[in-house]
Amino acid sequence: MSGPPGDELPPWDHDEDLISRARTLGQPRARVVAWPPPGAPPVAIVVGRGGRSPAEVHLEAARADGVPILRRRGGGCAVVLDPGNVVVSLAWPLPGVGGITSAFALISAWVVDALDRCGAPGVVREGVSDLALAGRKIGGACLWRTQGLVYYAATLLVAPDVELIERYLPHPPREPAWRGARAHRAFLGRLGPLPVSTTAADFAARLAATLDPAALAQP
Repeated sequence: MSGPPGDELPPWDHDEDLISRARTLGQPRARVVAWPPPGAPPVAIVVGRGGRSPAEVHLEAARADGVPILRRRGGGCAVVLDPGNVVVSLAWPLPGVGGITSAFALISAWVVDALDRCGAPGVVREGVSDLALAGRKIGGACLWRTQGLVYYAATLLVAPDVELIERYLPHPPREPAWRGARAHRAFLGRLGPLPVSTTAADFAARLAATLDPAALAQP
């Protein structure tokens, strides 16, 4: 896992065991967790494979608060993980190295269907990798494709702390057209309609029980 020269960051290794199991078994493996899982920091900033942290992170604020800045396998801009987030991961053995767009489409449809069945209807895919509800982003995903494997990770906003996002992330240097230059507070939403008492952990448990990797079709 590497990034731009001169911007070395520790790896976000949340799913290395999932990737290893999928390769060993030759079958898709999925995981759903409320952040933070055991042993992880309560808040973390995760930069994409080709991202530059000085352009995507308010470094002084993150360092002052002791928030780790990590680098993931997949692309895209930086995200903040906090206890209002649910992370959905999939490691999927597939032949070849191409087909990123078709893989994104299939996996996004799989996640959207599971969200609908566990009580969060109305989510749609926007752009290449975003998930949206009522015109706002409620999930962002990245994908890493290597020989014989697709790895997908999405952050779902169940009860996000937008103030933290504004503190640690400037307006992204790259954005999809559907964002329309909106600031974080105007662009980001949350999953719903969900009961006010629903926590990220509650929702993660419901989604994990619904999300069946065997339901994925071959692209």
